[in-house]
Amino acid sequence: MHMVVTASSSGYQCKDRGQSGVISLSIQCSAPQSQLMSSPSPTAVSAPGKVLLAGGYTVLDPSCRGLVFALSARIHCVATPSINSSTPGKITVRSPQFQDAIWEYQVSSSGDDGKGVSVVQTNDGDSNPFVLTTLKYTLSYLSLPSPPPTTLTILADNPYYSQPPPPIPRFNSLPFPIKSAYKTGLGSSAALVTSLTSCILHHFLPSSSTIQPHIFHNLAQASHCAAQGKVGSGFDVAAATYGSCVYRRFPPEILTAIPDPDDSNFVQTLKQTVDEQWTSMECTPITLPPQIGLIMGDVQCGSSTPGMVKTVLGWRKSGGEQSEAIWKQLDSRNGDLITAIKDINSGGEYTSDKIKTRIAAIREMVRELGTQAGVEIEPESQTKLLDAAASEVDGVIGGVVPGAGGYDAVCFLYERQGSVEENLRTFLGNWKVENGVVKALELGQEGEGVRVEKAEGYQDVKAYFEGIAEL
Repeated sequence: MHMVVTASSSGYQCKDRGQSGVISLSIQCSAPQSQLMSSPSPTAVSAPGKVLLAGGYTVLDPSCRGLVFALSARIHCVATPSINSSTPGKITVRSPQFQDAIWEYQVSSSGDDGKGVSVVQTNDGDSNPFVLTTLKYTLSYLSLPSPPPTTLTILADNPYYSQPPPPIPRFNSLPFPIKSAYKTGLGSSAALVTSLTSCILHHFLPSSSTIQPHIFHNLAQASHCAAQGKVGSGFDVAAATYGSCVYRRFPPEILTAIPDPDDSNFVQTLKQTVDEQWTSMECTPITLPPQIGLIMGDVQCGSSTPGMVKTVLGWRKSGGEQSEAIWKQLDSRNGDLITAIKDINSGGEYTSDKIKTRIAAIREMVRELGTQAGVEIEPESQTKLLDAAASEVDGVIGGVVPGAGGYDAVCFLYERQGSVEENLRTFLGNWKVENGVVKALELGQEGEGVRVEKAEGYQDVKAYFEGIAEL
């Protein structure tokens, strides 16, 4: 059963999506350390990527809503006991699809119960702030300064990174470090942190324990915020936890109130923040109507999202009435699309024009926002691609440059009938970009968020898992 949480004035409302194998948990953490132990068998968890179809930039505003869809592309975390080490507190994290992606950590007490646990990387090589911070925050939340020796293996579904032509294996290995890989903009860091957080909690808590869904979300938000050095809107972590949703952000003050891990109030504040239900946040379940499919096309470039966001927010702050008018009009058009999808899902009449006109209206205002702010939210090359697909491929409803825009993967909605999907994939495969052609990613929209997986489902990649002969 998959419990989805939405916020209202009276608190979070849980709704059952009816999905099997998905986390549905309900105790107040943390358990006494004497009850915490490593599971003797592998623990596998996955979390989805995202596409922000509507709400780029405006979703940073607590008064605005965004439309975010979870994707079938997931990041997986598998925890296993490390049989090659007997050192308490030794945690090995590996991402075997990339070169030199092994991080070894020694976890220990900080010497002050109020401070976070000490997590120190003990091997040479680049650090990974998302892994390190997630370990520190999650183990501090559990009050577990000396976990049993454990290996955490991270695997990313292929659509997260630009790939060579098929055929390629399920989890393709790329011949370079992670930092050199071309990301496609699916929210890899949020899916990683959410998957890793959930896997650690499952692996070290007693098997009889359960945790409320908001614990996963709040703890992952806190870790992700600290790792990237700022409080983002959080829609990516929300989608990774709860699945496809209409999202309204939480107040940034919730996370900025958490002190640094070396502060004597860190653990207490972290636990209070994670255990609370953030009732001002909205995360209402939504899916695409059954008549509509989703395809994303990798243009093999990628964008520097933080720099673009900083520029747009600076423009809004200094732009006066004109910038506010554009902002409000874009939010209104985003709301029109959300309302249309909800109406169709509730049994209202479906016409492709109902969605097509609303996507076109959003794109028009996004381009105006980009022009006024001096940011290529929808670059000219992306505009040509989106317009050509909609006009040349029958059944294509429309496309957007999702999220913050730029050169991340584009997103198309199409009618699920006949050969529309095949024709769109063929069109994209023939569209020339700087690094070759547009590659249609092997993914779709799905409703569910983070979930526990069966370890035997990773049998084909068991060689990745240290010390495990069989799964």
